[in-house]
Amino acid sequence: MSENTRDLLNRLYASLYRKMLAFVAAATQKESKVASGFYNGHYHKSPAGQYEIDEYPIPVVSLMGLCDIEIDFDGTTITAKLSKDQVLSFDWTVLRDCPFEIYGVEEYLTDYGNAQTVDQIGNNIRNSDETEFFVTFSMPESADADAVIRFCEQLQAYGFYY
Repeated sequence: MSENTRDLLNRLYASLYRKMLAFVAAATQKESKVASGFYNGHYHKSPAGQYEIDEYPIPVVSLMGLCDIEIDFDGTTITAKLSKDQVLSFDWTVLRDCPFEIYGVEEYLTDYGNAQTVDQIGNNIRNSDETEFFVTFSMPESADADAVIRFCEQLQAYGFYY
């Protein structure tokens, strides 16, 4: 590996690493059981709406039993789960201000709804064989570690888990 490549990677990852440390510190202050590491294999939607895999690793902070906080170059997401019954009975309007997507745990490339399709979530979920669903929330770039951890605590109060 050339020094230029190593320097570029260090510059790119420095801010992600600092965010990871801040999330770990904020969660630890709340007495959460926390684990963290760098993981690859995350998916993102292309401009054409197709899922594509990312080969590079990103930092992930796990609040054990609650959620994963994924820190990527273009933003931070929080992923948690709900059972089928919980998804069907949940009042999605309370989280409408935070962009989210619902997708399968078994069929994780299958979309079941998002903040713009709240009215269709119930029908999509009822017709699914899945028993649990991932929900991924996109946090604003401006969200600091304390705000992200407070949002995670809200999710816990709503019955989300991981």
